[in-house]
Amino acid sequence: MSLNEKTSFRFLLMTYQTNRSLLLVLFPFLIISNIVGWIYKYYEIITIDLSFFVGGEGGVSFQIIDGIIFVSVAVIGSVLIVLTLKYNLERFLTILFSIGLFLSPISILWLHGYLIDFYLQNGQYWFEISFTLVGLITGILTLLVFVFNKGNKYSRNFLVVFLGIVLGSVFGLLLSLATFLTLITLISIFDIYSVFKGPINKMFQKANVPYRPIRNPLVKKETAIGIGDFIFYSSLVTFAATNFGLTIGFVSIAGLLLGVVFTERLLMRFGKFPGLPLPIFLSLAFLGFGWLISNYISSFIT
Repeated sequence: MSLNEKTSFRFLLMTYQTNRSLLLVLFPFLIISNIVGWIYKYYEIITIDLSFFVGGEGGVSFQIIDGIIFVSVAVIGSVLIVLTLKYNLERFLTILFSIGLFLSPISILWLHGYLIDFYLQNGQYWFEISFTLVGLITGILTLLVFVFNKGNKYSRNFLVVFLGIVLGSVFGLLLSLATFLTLITLISIFDIYSVFKGPINKMFQKANVPYRPIRNPLVKKETAIGIGDFIFYSSLVTFAATNFGLTIGFVSIAGLLLGVVFTERLLMRFGKFPGLPLPIFLSLAFLGFGWLISNYISSFIT
């Protein structure tokens, strides 16, 4: 789908646009996410309790509640977007998105810097300062490109990939197993509703973005991958590498890319299709299978 026209509410559609196969786009992106997770695991950078909401209070049930709260926040945000679209509150939505787009890279990159400085424990704060400055620059560029339409397709694509890794890796690095599985499962299910009936569908309608199926396989079509897909793809691969190692991270990538192949074909057939369910669930299946095989081999050797 082409997103080049400048229309109202176009800033809502933060997407990576390409005429190439999605595999060529996602493979290097996922490799980077895998390496990020492995680095944090190998050097044991995360050594402090970073539980969210009620997860730090106890066992699995509290961690599941954490995941439900994360998804609830996303759902509430989606409802607010739908309401603002319904009543044509473009200025309010622009301000709201501008604040979020500006502050998100600053806060998340600062967190990365903080984790590294905490790990080093040398009394210096250079990583925090440096990462925060990079976040500030990223926040400004994000506003210019997505809100004020000052960039081109390539600047949009770069920011979507960069933000996908930066934001997505945080979920993969910091969330517990139960919290992450709850979040990634429920958000994938919600993505189905969002694309066909919910907020994403309303965004495309409001932004006047057409989506039509391609019956002729020889016809090239520009496809768009939402930043949310990048964030959760990155989070899953980072989570796999951080908790189970680099090899399991690659196994999760294989499942994710297989799901992307199926999703891309369904996208061409129907004109729109949710980007999370098939890649996420296949990746989780591959991850679980890889973990079982790894444990079996380890027990057999010992």
